[in-house]
Formats: sequence, structure tokens, C-alpha cells
Amino acid sequence: MSFIVGKNAVVVCLGDSITAAEDGYVTVMQNLISAGYPERNIRIVNAGRGGNRSTDMLARLQEDVVAHNPNVVTISAGINDVWKRYRIRTPYTEYPNGDGAEGVSVEVYEAVLGEMVDILRETTEAEIVLMSPTLIGEDIENPNNKPNATLKEYVAAVERVAHSRNTLLAPAHEAFIGTLQAGRTVNPDFCLTTDGVHLNPIGNHVLALTVLATLGFAGLGG
Repeated sequence: MSFIVGKNAVVVCLGDSITAAEDGYVTVMQNLISAGYPERNIRIVNAGRGGNRSTDMLARLQEDVVAHNPNVVTISAGINDVWKRYRIRTPYTEYPNGDGAEGVSVEVYEAVLGEMVDILRETTEAEIVLMSPTLIGEDIENPNNKPNATLKEYVAAVERVAHSRNTLLAPAHEAFIGTLQAGRTVNPDFCLTTDGVHLNPIGNHVLALTVLATLGFAGLGG
């Protein structure tokens, strides 16, 4: 598969604080694209907003995504949908059953993702990339990490929507689990986040490379 993002293309990255982060994975993507395909003049628009759930992204889809007339749209949603089921401003154990009022159920999440894809298909000609949510906590083997266990239901929901709507799927959750496990075989302190959610430089590169691989990016001159 060759890199499918063409000359003068506009790529809009919709997401939460992981997407919005200064020098985050969106910046890494832009730099790698500019290095690998400088002649294509590809521009990335960062449409991340801290704290956003899928429902928040749907509410601003027209203004923050469609209005840019994108050629490619990536959607990264789910972390806050789950996280806010377990916490608002205190540790997630405040809502041990995952029933925090500000969260979004997996049923609503799946429906909202599908609606966003349908709107984008009706209003743009963009290639759509759904990204599975990354991680909530890097103690991935800990059965008491309930948010991360719950997150797996949302990963499955993204996969269903990508399959049913025939979109591209960037397997970020799988990539993060695999990278963590591999890194910890040589360094037990290996990590991809600064706080269990927000990404460190390695995590940003893992996410950027996962999305770019989904788009067919193969590196310099690839």
C-alpha cells in the first residue's frame, strides 16, 4: 500500500487532549510527512480539544472538521468517554462501577462514531481513519485497573464501526499494548505516557506511526 495522502491535501485530526497536545502525535505526523513527502505540501489541521468525549466531537464536527474541506479525517475518541465514567475531578475509585454521570456509555459511543462517519461521508469526500483509544493506565496486567478493562469494550466498538462503515482503522490500542510489553522485556520502567493517559514523546511517536502506517506511509521516499 502506497501513501494515500495526495498533493496539497488537508488532513484534519479530531480528538481530545492527546490530539490537542503541543508537540504531540499530530506534530510528529506533520514532521514525518514533511520529511518523507515534502513535494506533496500536505497540511494537518489539529482539531483536538482537551476533555472532549465522542459526543463533544460530534457537536463541533461541522465547524472544526467539515469546514476545512478535508481530504483525510482521523478520529480519536474514547478515553474521556470511559475516564469520565470513573472520575470527574477525583480518582476513578469515586465511581467504582463506572457510572459517573459525565461519561458516555459504549452504546452511545458506538452510535456517535457511526453518526460522525455518516456526516463526513455526506458532506466531504474525505478518507476516514478511526483510531482505537490508547490506554488508561499503563498497569495493563492489573485486574483492578477497571477503566482500562472497560476501555476494551470501546476498542471493540471502534472496530465494529470501522468494519460496518468501511473506514480505515488505526489499531492504536493494540500498538500501545504491544509496544509496552516489548519495551518492558528489557526495561521494567518503560512507559508511553506521563500520567497513564497523556503521551510522552515515545507514546506520541507510536501513535503517529500507527496512524501513518494505516495511511500507507513507509518512511523516506516510501
